Amino acid sequence: MSQFATRFTGLSGIVSLMEDLGDALNNNPEVIFMGGGNPAQIPALEACIAQHMAAITQDAARWHKLIGEYQPPQGDPVFLSCLAEFLSAQYGWSLTEKNIAISNGGQSAFFTLFNLFASRDRAGHSKKVVLPMVPDYLGYADVGLEADMFLGYRPNMQLLGQDLFKYTVDFDQMAIDDTVAAICCSRPANPSGNIITDQEVAQLRALCRAKGIPLMMDSAYGHPFPGITFGEHSLAWGEDMILILSLSKLGLPGVRTGIVIAHEEIIQQFSRATASLSLAPSNLGPALCTALMQSGDLLPLVTELIQPFYQQKMQQALTYLQEAL
Repeated sequence: MSQFATRFTGLSGIVSLMEDLGDALNNNPEVIFMGGGNPAQIPALEACIAQHMAAITQDAARWHKLIGEYQPPQGDPVFLSCLAEFLSAQYGWSLTEKNIAISNGGQSAFFTLFNLFASRDRAGHSKKVVLPMVPDYLGYADVGLEADMFLGYRPNMQLLGQDLFKYTVDFDQMAIDDTVAAICCSRPANPSGNIITDQEVAQLRALCRAKGIPLMMDSAYGHPFPGITFGEHSLAWGEDMILILSLSKLGLPGVRTGIVIAHEEIIQQFSRATASLSLAPSNLGPALCTALMQSGDLLPLVTELIQPFYQQKMQQALTYLQEAL
């Protein structure tokens, strides 16, 4: 067994999670599955996706592009252009298609990004990726080529009344020195649901800029889609950051589409790694998301369907917990 095999073929947290998730839904499709990050089934959303998929299958050119062509390693140029225009319009960012790359899911995006920055260099030295506040996403720990790639910090706990609390970043204990290659956090956090504040994001960016390292922000559950945040939180990005989005929590986990937004040089390196690892990203997610953006359906799906659905479920859960307490 090679070191790679020892590292990636053993039992790990993310392996157990995904095996359990797949077995539960395939062996008992009626189960109400309350874990694992699988998005809720929202029939109206799936009906909208089905309409766009049907339209693609009836258009010979679009259908051939979907199933019969490799796209460049960076991703479908039409999708990259549409997404750059969409994000610039929504957030006032100054970015182009050169700042965006597609991956075969967010997990593979983090595998490439973490190992681009923190695995062993040519001198044999490796660096750390700092998780400024744990608990955070279980799957981060299992993608590093080095087993000790990550350094996590315990959070402060801010009490909110008698029965609630919020995690906050403990900046006093966090040390960012020359052994750190990047800082990474999910927003909202998986599994706690915690959302670091805009002020905390600004402080993390300042720490990263001082050391010349990137802040990686995982927005799989956040803005712009599906936007499951329920509060006043802005979505930050600049060329000092790497923002990772996903179509999974929008309701499309099966299309395996991650989105990386970063400095042009990082996007170029990331895309070359994609070519080596998997030739090209999937066509299906970008094709469907392009259709949603071009038709004007994307934002209404998020604001009028997905967000109210999850807000109702979260309120029901909170009420249940308060009554139980």
